[in-house]
Parts: sequence; structure tokens; C-alpha cells
Amino acid sequence: MTDMRRILVLDGSAAGESAYGLAACVEHKAGRYTLLSCSKVAGKQAAEGIAGLAHHALDDAGWSKEAETAPHCVAVVVGPGSFTGLRASCAVAAGYALGLGVPVTGVTRGEALRPALEQTIREHSEQPLQGWLLVTAARKGRVFIETTEGVQAVSLADWIPPSGVWLVAGDAVSLLPAMPEGEVSTLAMPDAEQIAQVALARLNGYLPPRDALPVYVDPPEAKRPAGGLRSAPV
Repeated sequence: MTDMRRILVLDGSAAGESAYGLAACVEHKAGRYTLLSCSKVAGKQAAEGIAGLAHHALDDAGWSKEAETAPHCVAVVVGPGSFTGLRASCAVAAGYALGLGVPVTGVTRGEALRPALEQTIREHSEQPLQGWLLVTAARKGRVFIETTEGVQAVSLADWIPPSGVWLVAGDAVSLLPAMPEGEVSTLAMPDAEQIAQVALARLNGYLPPRDALPVYVDPPEAKRPAGGLRSAPV
């Protein structure tokens, strides 16, 4: 893989009260990741305007195709999270990658936070921790639980804490009706540098590939009408 110093990062995954849209320009140089610009707007509809956030971030960083300083790749958080936010951010990421002729890759929230979570586990001075659980907002009455094994959606009414001692993190930890035994982390959402680092590791073959497509855990709320779809107009 050729040297990819400039990474455009997009994240519209956050849902519920924690929702926001983020676009950032991160430079990778001499093993360091430096945030050059960041446009972030809070709110449940913010991710729908992520194309505008990306434009502002690129402009603030002075990155453009005309100046031969375009991003070398695009990284997008693919979930778990907001259905609309994921679709919007993944579509914008694909559009920029296609227009610039650069690779695009997906990163989950857990993947981006994993190095920091595992460092916390290594530094835990009390009883050994079995692993980490990343708890994030889903539909009302549900949360997403991400581990090293993947992601699942859990009904809070049916939640049973796993056995063992765990590090628990995420923006929806407070929603759990019962806490697993272990430690609660303040880590909630990855920053742009953490997302960029995982994206480059993936593009350089150190992690399995992941398409820039939304990770949908819950089935869509929309359903086909009982009588079927209307026929196409003549």
C-alpha cells in the first residue's frame, strides 16, 4: 500500500441523546496522528448534514484535489448506531472516495476504541478483567453491545449481565438496569485520530477488510404493506 498521510474521517453513528455528526482531517506522519481540522455538530439530525461538515473540514485543513493535497483515503464509522446517520455518512464517504479515486474503509466504534480499552484492562491493578463491553444507544428500550466477538442488540427488559469481571464503556452504560461485575470506563466515542489509526491498519492489511457499509444489527422498522407494493406507473 502506498503512503497514505492524509485521512478524511467521517462519523455519523451516534444515536439518541449522544447523536452528532463529525468530519475531520487527520495527518499521519512519522508514526503520529495529528488532527488538522474537525467539524462537529450535535443533534439527532446532524449526521444528515455530514457532507457539509466534510466540506468545512477539508477547507479548514487546506486539502483539495486542485492543490494536490486531497485525502489519500477515507475512513467512516460504520456502526453500530443510528440507521439514518450510518446511511448518510457511508454514502458521503463513498462519494468522496469515488470522486478522489482513493480507497475507503469502514471502522466500528469498538474497533476504534479497542486499543484504549485494552490498555485500561492491562493497567487495571485490581482483579483481572475478562474483556470489554461497549454499550451504545439503540432504539428505545434497547442498546448495542459490542465486544471483540462482534455486535448484538439487547433489550433492556431482558438484559442479564454476563458472568465474569468486565470493563464496561460507552455512551449508554447508564441505561443498563444491572451492571456486570467489574470496572466502568469513561471511554464512550472514539476520536478522529483513533478512527484514522484503525483505518490505516486495515488498508495496510493488518486487520481484516471491512466495507464502508452500515453495520445493521436491528432489522429495519419500515415494513412492506400487507397488500404488497404498488405496481410501477405506466
